[in-house]
Amino acid sequence: MKILLINPNQYRTPPVPPLALEHLYSVLRGSPHECRILDLCFSDDPISLLDEEINNFTPHVAGFTIRNIDSCIYQNNIFFLDDIKKLIDHVKGRGIPVLLGGSGFSFIPEGIIEYLSADWGIKGPGEEALRYFLDLFEKSPPRSGTIFDGWEIGFNPDFRVYRNYFIDCEGYVNERGILGFETQKGCKEQCLYCLEGNSRLIFRNHDCVVDELKYLANRGFTSFHLCDTEFNQDLEHCKKFLETLINKGPDITWTLYMKSAPYDDELFKLLKKSGANMITLSLPTGKNWLEHARKQCHLAKKHGLKLAVDLLIGLPGETIESVKRTISVLREIQPDTVGVNSTIRLFPEQSVAKKIAKSAEYQKHLLGEMDDNPHLIRPVFYQHLSVDMLREIIGDDPLFKIEGFERTSNYERL
Repeated sequence: MKILLINPNQYRTPPVPPLALEHLYSVLRGSPHECRILDLCFSDDPISLLDEEINNFTPHVAGFTIRNIDSCIYQNNIFFLDDIKKLIDHVKGRGIPVLLGGSGFSFIPEGIIEYLSADWGIKGPGEEALRYFLDLFEKSPPRSGTIFDGWEIGFNPDFRVYRNYFIDCEGYVNERGILGFETQKGCKEQCLYCLEGNSRLIFRNHDCVVDELKYLANRGFTSFHLCDTEFNQDLEHCKKFLETLINKGPDITWTLYMKSAPYDDELFKLLKKSGANMITLSLPTGKNWLEHARKQCHLAKKHGLKLAVDLLIGLPGETIESVKRTISVLREIQPDTVGVNSTIRLFPEQSVAKKIAKSAEYQKHLLGEMDDNPHLIRPVFYQHLSVDMLREIIGDDPLFKIEGFERTSNYERL
């Protein structure tokens, strides 16, 4: 079987390399199936490029990765699926069936298949699931609309990523992008606002990850961003990976996301020694996490690491007084930057969305069109603390940035 894996994501402020497609390509290299990657990120004429690749490769199936449905911020929101649908319609017009996957797809799989008129989908990890699908397709195409669960099919933690030349790494770096890598799959947390949690947690083979980084460093790339949901879900895993990177890895710098716990002094010491230079701490208000933020900020400064905070405020029931307390504590502990967001993008299976659906009072604070939008494909947000309220609390303090008004990331601000 021949599959053409397509990255339709043309958002470029900054552009994000399609790491997932490189994972899929790597797994299929040792299989009977033939695979190519078509990255449309930098194309001025994606339809023509699609036609050229289809004519040359003649794939049996096309796989589209849906990284994001939209930009997930209310201010200056960008909706991506309509442009992706044009590409999918064109591919299907060429007689090629379409398989969907990616993190954005996994948020609303049934709704996105319907919206994009695709044939099948894979939610969750796609590495083993894609090979399973192609084996099945070769015998007899699955029923239209079938969604395969990558968590149920399984994941091989020992696979090695072949960072191939289908991806223009130089192009991404030259346009403010940063190459990514991954040490684990899944997340154990059950945050109200997130859909990535409450899943299995699978750690990749540390030597395989370090070999991948060595290969890229030998090609001249030495700056990376970790693509784990949150790095510090298991301290034993963290420290073993960092020790492997320190002892066997190349000389690199890298940034990462962490949650408020677990952590200790040794973790921060190893992070610094491994080349990590910036941590983004994901911090929703409404829980007793600020003391952890205080301690992490102290440890980051002690070991010479920059610390950014992603602050989500305005969960249902939160008061303006609790927000003021949170902002006051962050002013006191002085991380390097704080990105503040008071709008919550809603999804059907999200705990906070289900909570809002049961309350007429909470529903008064919805932003977005609900009619003819049963899957919440088109963005709907919850916001009961306005931007004006935030600005009044924050004032002109340069430490805080309200998200959505500048198209920059934390690592770019620092």
